[in-house]
Amino acid sequence: MVAMENKADTRPIITAYCLEWHITTSGSMHDLLINPLAPYADIRQVAWNGLDELPAPKAGEKIIFYMMPPTEAWMEKYPVPVIWIPMADAINHLPKIKYHAGVKIVSFSRAVEEMAKDLGLAYLSVRYFSNPDHFPQASFDDGRVMLYWNRTGFFHDRLIKTICRKLKIKRLIFRSAIDPGIKPEKYYALPPKIHHTVVETHETLTSFQDYLHLLGRANVFIAPRAIEGVGVVFLEAMASGCVVIGYDEVAMNEYITHGETGFLFGAVQPRYRWLWSEKGILYRAINKLSWKIRKRGYRLQPHMTTFQDWRFIQKQDFAKIGNQARAAMAEGYAKWIANIPVYADFVIQNEDK
Repeated sequence: MVAMENKADTRPIITAYCLEWHITTSGSMHDLLINPLAPYADIRQVAWNGLDELPAPKAGEKIIFYMMPPTEAWMEKYPVPVIWIPMADAINHLPKIKYHAGVKIVSFSRAVEEMAKDLGLAYLSVRYFSNPDHFPQASFDDGRVMLYWNRTGFFHDRLIKTICRKLKIKRLIFRSAIDPGIKPEKYYALPPKIHHTVVETHETLTSFQDYLHLLGRANVFIAPRAIEGVGVVFLEAMASGCVVIGYDEVAMNEYITHGETGFLFGAVQPRYRWLWSEKGILYRAINKLSWKIRKRGYRLQPHMTTFQDWRFIQKQDFAKIGNQARAAMAEGYAKWIANIPVYADFVIQNEDK
């Protein structure tokens, strides 16, 4: 038998600067960049904290900055073409790269599109969706089972207890560990039982498979953060057919249609809680300004309120909404796959004109 020769790898090599966290912990960079573009490019992650001086680019080297933009000093010193993939949850103000012709942006949300326009930079809009075929379909045959990972403390314990009571949650699967860098006071424990809801607490998980096992038992899911760059975690829940509850902000409100494919909760600034009767005005003025406020250097800290439209939510058919969420993910996933060649071309063919 003649051994088959290995074909030479002709894919271009791309250096991708990212946080150490994206290499050691988070899988989002693989989901959004490395895996979909693997047939087209060999993308190699390099840890960078966004501040340290970077080496000079090699001749012909293709470079991606994931989340953090290149520094102005580096761009001035090395005016080479680069791709920047920012995330809305990591943007507080405009970076100092306005009208820098060497930078092109890949946008995964409308907030990033707005930023690219304000910066006068070329950009490509793409939307990521999870593949429903990778997740077993959620069952509603034995009551409502809700999964909540308290990553940031955004959904406080009082609201969680209210959700359990108002929505008649039979079991709450509660992962209590907060993310690194979150203030310790955002951590909280829950009692073994909330009204008629049995609480099952998991302090930590040993693997992603453990998490998927918990997701497979749930049919209601809470998107845990105030802002998401994409929100792979809640997209996976939608793909499984869970009813996702999220805050009405980027990127939850770009995927969830309230009452059709999930539920979007409103919030108000703590100082304005007494004006909740004016919710419509505050909702538009505070929660819908999104990037328009953040780009001026302000970072909103909304407070989730228990004053939600519970009557509307209680009337909805949760199983139907879960099915519609899963179908929406399937439709979106087909579009995501169809757009990957365009995405790859934008990234790989990024050259000086």
